[in-house]
This record gives sequence, structure tokens and C-alpha cells, in this order.
Amino acid sequence: MVLCSATEARRFKIEVLKCRKSFAYFCDTYCQVLSDGGQGGTWVPFHLWPQQRRLAGLLQANRLVVVLKARQLGMTWLVLAFALWLMLFHPIATVLLFSRRDEEAADLLAVRLRGMYDRLPVWLQARGFTTDNGHEWALASGSRALAFPTTAGDSYTATLAVVDEADLCPDLDRLMRAVKPTIDGGGRMVLLSRSDKSKPESAFKCIYTAARQRQNGWLPVFLPWHARPDRGTAWYEAQRREVLARTGCPDDLAEQYPATDAEALAPRTFDKRIPADWLNLCFAERPALALLPPAAPALPGLTTFALPQPGHRYVIGADLAEGNPSSDDSALCVLDVDSGAHAAELAGKFEPGVFAGYAQQLAGWFNKAGILVERNNHGHAVLLWLRDNGSSMQLLRGHDGRPGWLSSTLGKRRMYDTCAEACKDAVVALHSFATYIQLASIEGSTLRAPDGQSVDRADAFALACTARTTPRGNLGVVSEGRTFADDLA
Repeated sequence: MVLCSATEARRFKIEVLKCRKSFAYFCDTYCQVLSDGGQGGTWVPFHLWPQQRRLAGLLQANRLVVVLKARQLGMTWLVLAFALWLMLFHPIATVLLFSRRDEEAADLLAVRLRGMYDRLPVWLQARGFTTDNGHEWALASGSRALAFPTTAGDSYTATLAVVDEADLCPDLDRLMRAVKPTIDGGGRMVLLSRSDKSKPESAFKCIYTAARQRQNGWLPVFLPWHARPDRGTAWYEAQRREVLARTGCPDDLAEQYPATDAEALAPRTFDKRIPADWLNLCFAERPALALLPPAAPALPGLTTFALPQPGHRYVIGADLAEGNPSSDDSALCVLDVDSGAHAAELAGKFEPGVFAGYAQQLAGWFNKAGILVERNNHGHAVLLWLRDNGSSMQLLRGHDGRPGWLSSTLGKRRMYDTCAEACKDAVVALHSFATYIQLASIEGSTLRAPDGQSVDRADAFALACTARTTPRGNLGVVSEGRTFADDLA
């Protein structure tokens, strides 16, 4: 029992109310962490850096948070402090802690979370425990925390579920199927991880990417290498030199200490057709326009970055797929001929005839844009539809003089040579994050993406780059009317 004066009791009560109201205040004022992040350090006050304070507010205000981060930013400690805050001030709370291996999960609970609690002022602590071991810690208030490897933990109703190093989890899909329902009654979940570049389309990256495109209910948070105030340019250059000397390429640096989320999410650059440095010269992500004029076609899967401008000329690259639920997406990319700006893109699982109709509408909206269709497999059906239904449709000819672009070995190489040069010279402006990731994955030896990854948006962008720069003599129309070459004259 703690004996104190009436004045002290009032002060303690005020402090408890402040802590209950603000997680950031509780953490910054009363929590401690190990100075080196591990068991060999000393416990020091957890004074929050600006980015830690920002994340503290986001954790308190949001149910589902996915955090992509550089290494050694103290964010695991912050999330554990948040778990402790819930246990103390929002009982009865059940916290589930997941890490890759059992011993790592136990360390989160028994060393870090419990150690943080032990160093709180006595008047902030609970009245005692009912369970205290390496995998479960229960307070007398009814709150408890449980630690699991990422292969267990689906039989609880959780107030908070935390998955540490989520991108390194062997099967995050399975874990999400098991654990996500435990918090669907109003609980919270935090996925926290650095990037694993050996898995460019991992479940963690898919959740983060969908979140930044507002396609799910998660809040995406990215924390770059410089989120830590004691890291400056000299520190980063030292890391870069070490990585380049050791590996010969910057992939490890982008994995451990990314400057942007695009850099973190991009696949490894070794043997890629378009080097990351070239892509970064032309990549400037832009949000989709929220409001479109009545003249804009209402097409599913359409993202518009800029409205068609009077007098401007546009081209469209079209990459086709079968259109069934198990096939890749079909994609369209619109580029401004004069500026090279990425004006719009469309992607989805569309039957060829439907896709052709969407292409026709999009071309009409963008000042009768010329269309370069990949002439492989289902591309023939789209070309026939456009020929028969597209009045004065500007169907562009490929390298063999025939309508569409034949993606033979020669055609594929020419197409990506043109795209790579456009990126290197920064004569195009790429605004789509999804397209950036696909372009970054194209392998130099095969001009394909690694197994299981998609290239539909990348191919459409490369086709549009090719259409934009193809010499006049190789351009024409299939149906009657002015040729695209005439428009370029």
C-alpha cells in the first residue's frame, strides 16, 4: 500500500487522468525502454521523437494501423507501450503479441512489456497479477497480455493484436485469417515491419499498398531512415558506402534504411531492366482526381491523374488478359504526347469486348487518343472490336507495320528499351505507385516479372511510351479518318 498526503493523492489522480486521456503523454512521461533495444542495455526514459509522437497519436485514434519502417526506430517499444496503456487504462483488455519465433514473442512480453511496467511509478501500477510467465501476464484488473509465435493465437477475443516484423512472417495470410477475426468486434490491430525485398508481393506489402490506395480499412504509416533525429546525411552516406562495398548494389540499403515507401516496397534491383535510379527520375506519385467532369467516362478501375487538355495529343497503351477471376488484369495507360505526363490508367479483370469498349471511351475522352494494343492472344479480339466499332478510331501500328504491337522477343525488347530510355531521360512523368512497383520488378534477362507477380500496368505504360515515340511512318489507323501520323505532323 502506498501512503501519501492528500496533496499527493490529488496530484496522482490528475496524472492518472492525463495518462488515460493521452497515450503519448503516458509514454513520454512515465515509460522507460532499454537503451540499446535489447537485454544488454540500461533502462532510460522513453522521451518520444517527433515521428514516435505522431505514431502514438495515430495508434490511439485508429483501429487498424500498418506501419512500414526503417530499422531501429524504437517503434516496437512504442507499440508495446500502447499495449500497456490499454491494459492499465482500458480494462479489461486482452493483448495478443505475435513474433516470428516463440522466443522472440516471449521476449516482447516477459522482457520488454513487463520490464516497462515494472519501472512505472507504483501509483500507476495495478494492484497485482494473477498470472506471470513467459507467455501470459494477467493483471488483477482483468487485463492480460499473451505472447505467441506467428503460428498460433486464434482462440481469443482481443482488444489489441500486434504482429511484429510482419513482413518477415512465414505465412502472414494464414495468421491474418486466424487473428483478424479476434479483433473484428471492435478491437485494434497493428502490423509493424521493415520490408523483406525477397517477397515483393507479400501479404504485408499488399495490405500496406491497398491501404495507401484507400482500398481497405487500414491506416498506412511509413517511417523513413531519418525518422530518428540523430541520423543525418553523413550517417546515411556511411551506410550506403558500406552496403555498396559489401554487395555492389543498393538493395540492402533500401530494405533496411529506405527513404520512401516506394523504395522500401520495390523489388530487388539486381538484374532489373529499368534501374531504380532511372525510375525515380520520372516517378512523382500523384493522387487520383476526386471529382471528374460529367464528360468523363464512368469506368470501373479508372484512375485519372490529369484531365484532358484542349489541343493536347494523347496515346494509350493497352495490355490484354483473359478477363476471368484467375487471370491477370488487363490495363490501359494514357500518356500526354507533348509533356509525357501520365494522365490516367485503368486496370481490372475485363472480358476482351468490355475492355475494348472501355478503351474506346477513354480514347474519345482524351481527344481521340491513338491506341497501341498488344497484339497477342486476346489482343486480336480487342483489335477486331475496335476496328468494327470504333468510328475513326486511331489504332496504331507496331514495329511490323500491322495494327497493334506484337510482343515477340524483338517486340518486347524494343518496347522496354523505349520505356527505359524515357525513364532515364525523364521525358515521361509516372504518377502511379502500382505501376512504379511493376516496372521496378521487370527482370533484365526475361523482361518478365518474377513468378507470381503482375506486369499488366507495366506493359501498358511501356506500350504508351512506345506509341508516344514511334516514328510517323509506323503509325496509322485501321478505320477511316485522319491518321495519327497526320495529327503529329
